[in-house]
Amino acid sequence: MKKIWPWLLLLLLLILFCVWSKKDTITIHQSSTQTELVKSLSTANKHQSIDYTITQKGTKYVLSGSFSNLQQQESLKETIVSTNNTVTLYATHIDNSLTGDKAIVLTNDILPHFTKHYKNGKIIYTDNTLRIYGEADSYETQRKMQQLLSASTLLSQDNTNVLIAQKPIIFTIRKKDSNLALTGTFANENQINTLASKLPASASIEAKSMPNYIDKGAVSTTEKILTLFLQKYKDGTIVYKDEVLTISGAVPSENDRDTMDALLGKATIKTVNHTTIDQEAIDKRNAEAQVRLQQEATLKAEAARKAQEEAQRAAKQKTEEKLAIQKKISQLLQIENIEFEVNKAILTPGGKGTVDKLARILQAYPDIHIEIAGHTDSDGSEILNQQLSQSRVDTVKARLISKGIHAGRLTAKGYGESRPLVPNTSKENKQKNRRVEFNIQGE
Repeated sequence: MKKIWPWLLLLLLLILFCVWSKKDTITIHQSSTQTELVKSLSTANKHQSIDYTITQKGTKYVLSGSFSNLQQQESLKETIVSTNNTVTLYATHIDNSLTGDKAIVLTNDILPHFTKHYKNGKIIYTDNTLRIYGEADSYETQRKMQQLLSASTLLSQDNTNVLIAQKPIIFTIRKKDSNLALTGTFANENQINTLASKLPASASIEAKSMPNYIDKGAVSTTEKILTLFLQKYKDGTIVYKDEVLTISGAVPSENDRDTMDALLGKATIKTVNHTTIDQEAIDKRNAEAQVRLQQEATLKAEAARKAQEEAQRAAKQKTEEKLAIQKKISQLLQIENIEFEVNKAILTPGGKGTVDKLARILQAYPDIHIEIAGHTDSDGSEILNQQLSQSRVDTVKARLISKGIHAGRLTAKGYGESRPLVPNTSKENKQKNRRVEFNIQGE
């Protein structure tokens, strides 16, 4: 019996140890359960508030989320519709155990501003915080949103990005006398270089590029009209401002202005042509034309005078030549007669010699044309006299041709007794009437 007690005491101690160990384990388990319960309560409290998202897609909006009542959902929908936008409901539901009227009030306050000035935006209400996302059209828009949010005690977060608005480029090309200048703001350096390359090296270039500036065709249009502008315009300007290209200055003629009109008519941008006609240039051109006309008239008059003088000189020369040859022929015929056999058309040896001398005179004047005229006295039949005179001049003509005188220079005409020099009243007069004359006809 004494041997059993130690073992009983040891067993009792073991039981006590086990009880004590079990108690600690339970306590630890209870602590873990309490922690999970706290977490669960915290999560439950978080989902007691409504949550929703408004997504912007141009003029279309999508509304999704959980609301405590239908009025909250409809309130947001009506506000969006009142800004001339459309709204689609997606995956929304109602749980009247949820809270969050302050979020609805604040969202309705900012929606008109949001729909007007934001792009690609979202309004998210979750975790009791209203968050704004999207691209605002200006810093002023962003500041206004922040003011609207700060007017409420509701937690909010502004995640707005300011979208810097694109502006049309603006530039001026000014020409005064020989001075040229390009100024303005462009989208990039290539646009500046495109126009600068068309200008003289002496042109002044004061232009800059800005990334938020855009060109809708002004540079290409200006490039097409620059050559005409540089060549023809006096004190002119090309101005591109407020998306309108305006050309001013004076050109020498209406044709130049019409050419500019035609070039601008092909432009894809709005253009205005204030081109005028340079009256000074017109007056100068007219004066130069008048001077040219006067000079031409003077030259023509001088040419006419010279031509007249030349004609007179030539006529005088021809007259002198005619007189000279006529004189030589007359002198020859005064000394030597062209003799024929009696009542025949046959030259005597002396007559042949006289004709040969006449041939040499004609050879000295190759451009002279002559008439060989034959005459008789009134003795015998008129018909026979006519025939005899013609036969004799034909003989003389043939003799001259044989001596190298061209036939085209010679005309042979027999007049018979129709043209006496003196009356056929004596032997001496009849002798004078029987003759062969050489009459110069010209060239």
